[in-house]
Amino acid sequence: MSISNLNTVAGLMAKKDGSFGILIECPGGFVNVDILEKILEISRKHEARVHLTTSQKIMLLDLNKEAGVKAISLIEEAGGKIKKTVDISQAMTCIGKPHCPLSFQETLPLAEYLYSETARIKIPPKLKVGISGCPACCSWANLVDIGFVGSKSGFKVLIAGHGGYRPKVGIEIGKIATPEEAASVLKKAADLFINHISKKGRFDMVIEKLGIETVKCELGFQ
Repeated sequence: MSISNLNTVAGLMAKKDGSFGILIECPGGFVNVDILEKILEISRKHEARVHLTTSQKIMLLDLNKEAGVKAISLIEEAGGKIKKTVDISQAMTCIGKPHCPLSFQETLPLAEYLYSETARIKIPPKLKVGISGCPACCSWANLVDIGFVGSKSGFKVLIAGHGGYRPKVGIEIGKIATPEEAASVLKKAADLFINHISKKGRFDMVIEKLGIETVKCELGFQ
């Protein structure tokens, strides 16, 4: 890729200090050894700092434009995914059963399935998704737009939560038992979000426009 095209490279994020960064997705909170080796190579060669973000991604900081483009190429060659557009991306996920003694449900298969089925659905900013294996909600699944919280009989579905400067606990609207059901809920929620939010919105604004009962029906819960 020529240096003249650097300004249009998807995934290259300009920072306020004139440097650039890239954001590496880690579905389920995992990153494989090949990608880690490339991150180490990039960090050593370009003196990039490696930041673990609150959304369970890896950000490489302090890159110049050319180094950023090369970093994107290296990570993708190793099988990594760079976040390039405003889309659903990955759910924030706790480690779940059997790795956590408190967890009621396995979270990682659900996280992997949702990533494979919904990650590249483009949305207005922003729609956050969380998965927790139990009501302790270590991954803040009760404080995101769409949350799946483990119980003894499946996952509770919570909607319209958010953190930030006006934290709000999500509204429980029903339960799902399979990854396929969860993906269906998330796809329907994304459609509602796309159709009713233009930009810089959150899912609670959909409820404000349509009402909770209408939203529940649209998501498949009577």
